[in-house]
Amino acid sequence: MPPTVPGPDAPPERPAVAAPVDAGALRRWAGAALAVLGRHREEIDALNVFPIADADTGTNMYLTFEAACRALDDRLTAPGPAPSVPEALQALAHGALLGARGNSGVILSQLLRGAAGARYTGSAVDGAALAAGLAAAAELAYEAVARPAAGTILTVASAAAEASSAAVVAIGELAARIPVPAGGEALPVPNPLTANDSLAYVAQAAAAGAREALGRTPDQLDVLREAGVVDAGGLGLVVILDTLAAYTGGLDPRGAFRQRRLAAVRAAEPAPTRARPEPEFEVIYLLEATESAMAELRRGLDDFCERGGGDSLVVVGGDGLWRVHVHVDDAGFPLEAGIAAGRPRDIQITHLASQHSTGVHTASPAEPLTVSAAVPTVRATRAVVAVAYGEGIATLLEEAGAHVLRAEPGRPPSAADFERAVALTRASEVVLLPNDTETTVVAAAVAERLSAGQPSMRVAAVPAKVTVQGIAALAVHEPSRRFDADVVAMTAAAGATRYGAIEVAATEAWTMAGVCRPGQVLGHVENDVALIEDDQAAAAEAVLERMLSAGGEMVTLVIGDGTEPGMPEAVTDRVRTRHPVVDVVVYDGGQTGYPLLIGVE
Repeated sequence: MPPTVPGPDAPPERPAVAAPVDAGALRRWAGAALAVLGRHREEIDALNVFPIADADTGTNMYLTFEAACRALDDRLTAPGPAPSVPEALQALAHGALLGARGNSGVILSQLLRGAAGARYTGSAVDGAALAAGLAAAAELAYEAVARPAAGTILTVASAAAEASSAAVVAIGELAARIPVPAGGEALPVPNPLTANDSLAYVAQAAAAGAREALGRTPDQLDVLREAGVVDAGGLGLVVILDTLAAYTGGLDPRGAFRQRRLAAVRAAEPAPTRARPEPEFEVIYLLEATESAMAELRRGLDDFCERGGGDSLVVVGGDGLWRVHVHVDDAGFPLEAGIAAGRPRDIQITHLASQHSTGVHTASPAEPLTVSAAVPTVRATRAVVAVAYGEGIATLLEEAGAHVLRAEPGRPPSAADFERAVALTRASEVVLLPNDTETTVVAAAVAERLSAGQPSMRVAAVPAKVTVQGIAALAVHEPSRRFDADVVAMTAAAGATRYGAIEVAATEAWTMAGVCRPGQVLGHVENDVALIEDDQAAAAEAVLERMLSAGGEMVTLVIGDGTEPGMPEAVTDRVRTRHPVVDVVVYDGGQTGYPLLIGVE
């Protein structure tokens, strides 16, 4: 259920007085950008024809940015003073480096690193600071790519940087046009744009410049023009910059993009043929090495690619930790070179030839589970990985046969958490139950990635948005059915379960049902606060009456911490009295934040 008090991903409100930009504001923008990027992930995947038509650019950028947001969360919750904006950007960049997926994710991590390394002057984060960050990001990203091509994400990043710089100049010219009085002494410039206003102005200019450059990418790259698409990585960057423009302008980026289709795909046209066969493998790894050793490694890999051994070489990072990405026919060569240069880890090898076919398509992304000696051998079984918030829910899901991925409130599982959980099942068929609205996107991306990366494995995510939907899905799970049929049945059960909850307000706040006072009980129906009551039983009974007015055969009640004594029994008795044909099932979930979760099937 959504929290009453806006969390890191909550939409920004337009304040009467512009608030300063700090690390918290940066995290709120990053959360909104992640949500929008997740919404358009499949669309971006469908555009992916360069450098390899493997339909994974959107997924890779999403998972990379998700790792970046997770690292910033860790920095914000660490003991000590709150980080500055440059320090928060450094946390984002470091997280992206560690979690970078694919060519597009590696480049995105370098863009964030460039933005973090820019020289910011003054204490306010204004338009000039944004322009400096975008310029540094574009420059560093170009340096990371061995043979940069026009019409790619690099082109879009450069256009955004140029447009933002021009916007800063325009702001200066506006201030310079303030008239000088007849007395001869110049009046102080009244600062026609505040730091926040200039940030919004420059962000809008950068996004507009990126969109224009994206529209020109088919004219710059033959493979895009012949396929009839714009560059997929460039579109991902446009999504991120458009979200920044919306956020700094006081809009909810997720709402602004909800109905917008960002690009068209002419899927009927055949994809172009390459002059030479595509390399067989994609190799990615982290490397601990010195600057001098990395310079030698990059020269060696560049020479290897120049001789026809591979392409798409990208090397990013710094301060002793690097991410190496290359497409090759001989997967052993870059690994041996990495071992000679330092200590490689987090090695990922993908067989590209088996992950795509000709044409613009929507196939699953082409990344396998990280290569590791700790990954058990897969056996021919089916498993369910379910996320649990609370020990009682975890026990319930385990008793129902699920492999439980424990999570904490405000700390949903990451892509890496899901991947580890899938590996530990040792199953060839795995169903993911995220049991959280925001986590459904992460689970879907992981499912596509793992299914594509290992042909012998099938992974699917059921879009269970809350725990009661996950319980309903697990109740109809039948391992003896065909995998697709089982996933469809579980998805249908989750979708047929309406959900609600009650929550005790911690502070005075405005809700859709009015202003609540501390200690009052809020009744949630789906994603909205539908009512405010003074006690838990009254709120729960009112929520149930609203939900059952549309019909229902079964009510599921999950009791959490902070439940008032006698409330579950009173609610159960009321349902059985007013709706005698409705079955009621009560579980002790132990979840925090919500004394009662409600499901109606």
